[in-house]
Amino acid sequence: MAYTGGLLNELNGKMGISAPFKSVPVMKLIKAHQPKSKDELIELIKQHSENHCHCGVVSQGTVEHFGKNLYESQIKYWGEYRFSLQDCVQWEYDLFVVQSLKGGVVEKKALVELAKRLTSFSVTEAKGFLDEELRIDIIIHKENREIAGIQVKPLTFKLMRKEVISFNENANQKWGKQVFYLYYDESENFVNMNEIVERIISC
Repeated sequence: MAYTGGLLNELNGKMGISAPFKSVPVMKLIKAHQPKSKDELIELIKQHSENHCHCGVVSQGTVEHFGKNLYESQIKYWGEYRFSLQDCVQWEYDLFVVQSLKGGVVEKKALVELAKRLTSFSVTEAKGFLDEELRIDIIIHKENREIAGIQVKPLTFKLMRKEVISFNENANQKWGKQVFYLYYDESENFVNMNEIVERIISC
């Protein structure tokens, strides 16, 4: 059973347990090392908490540590333990490992599908500052000019706290170009691909 929603989602968000500076910038880690399995990603998170790596990613602990932080934060937030330590570790595992790997796969899928549909445009993966600071996953070029960016997000992103959504939108705005949000459902199907393609063509 996955725990990535509900009360633990609320607790994790309000207490900032999975904020990159308190845990690990996991998507940056995935892009740097491209793990092929869940076990490999778990090990990478652990290694980056123990040793300095040329990729620059630093983890504040292991997935188990993040689960323990979530577990302990219940007392401060609710004044009681509503979930077991095992529940909390499982929740962080689903977030950092299962969902993050899925997100990386879906981004690549979006890149391929957009390139097929936008034949008169160039579609590339965003890297460095654009990716890490401005929260852009994909860049659309026309005649060697950047005209738009895309963030690939699960539909559940719309249900996140307003502060999280605003943080992403504010980061996007610093780029000064249009940034579209491409959403996917639990089956990894894009729900607004047609709309995004039409809007890019009319840019």
